[in-house]
This record gives sequence, structure tokens and C-alpha cells, in this order.
Amino acid sequence: MPKINAEVADDLLKKIKEDISIGIYPDISSAVNAALKKAYAKKSRTFLKWLMRKEGITEASLLKEWENIRR
Repeated sequence: MPKINAEVADDLLKKIKEDISIGIYPDISSAVNAALKKAYAKKSRTFLKWLMRKEGITEASLLKEWENIRR
């Protein structure tokens, strides 16, 4: 896996180290990796919501289509 360097604010680093000390993450790398995955998942959901609004797709029509696919 490629390695990257990043500058992190002191308060954020302190929170990451607290999460490591209480056992949420085993190390800083894992914490940053999890945060990046969450950020990109949120970005993807936001994009999909925007695309649905743009195309005029409603939640009801989407659920109906999924129901038809399952058959």
C-alpha cells in the first residue's frame, strides 16, 4: 500500500491518540485510514443524493425498482 504524509492539527492528533489509548484503533495509521474511508463514503452518498435530485428520482420509485429487481 502506498504511503503518504499529512499535516494534522494538534487538537486532531490529540483526539486520535486518545482513540488509540482507549483501544478504538490500534495505531495512528488505522485511525487516519478509517477517517478517509468514512469521508469518501460520505462524499459518495452526497453525490448520489444530488444525482437523484437532478434526475428526478424519488425514494419511492427507487424502492419500487429494487423490489422489481429482487423478483
